[in-house]
Amino acid sequence: MYNQQQHICARSNRMDPYPTESTIRDRAQKPNHHLERYQDVFFMDHIWGAAETWQERLPAAEMSVFQEELIARGLKEHADEAEAMPASVQFPIMYSAVLAGECLEEIDKVNESVVTLDLVVSRSYLVPHNKH
Repeated sequence: MYNQQQHICARSNRMDPYPTESTIRDRAQKPNHHLERYQDVFFMDHIWGAAETWQERLPAAEMSVFQEELIARGLKEHADEAEAMPASVQFPIMYSAVLAGECLEEIDKVNESVVTLDLVVSRSYLVPHNKH
């Protein structure tokens, strides 16, 4: 699904060549990919790169089997003829699946913060307070 519009120039600077498939994939898989703006690629390739990343990161997210399968199927290109869809349908599905994965990741961060806060509050009640 990479570069379906066959761009040859970067989106942000027409003097630069369009990033290669492997370049986009490598950037999307970096731990700090959230800090990237991807201004040099067009939107469909931005979605494609994020979907590639989430296919690998999805098993780490906490969710039900149903949720995991639903999102995983949305992240994949459908090579099966019975499930094949035009790009105009496939990309919004991939976009939704990527957003769902991003939301789940943020929820995990909030849950970790709540657990940490709960431990701090619980420990503060165990420490005897000096009364004067």
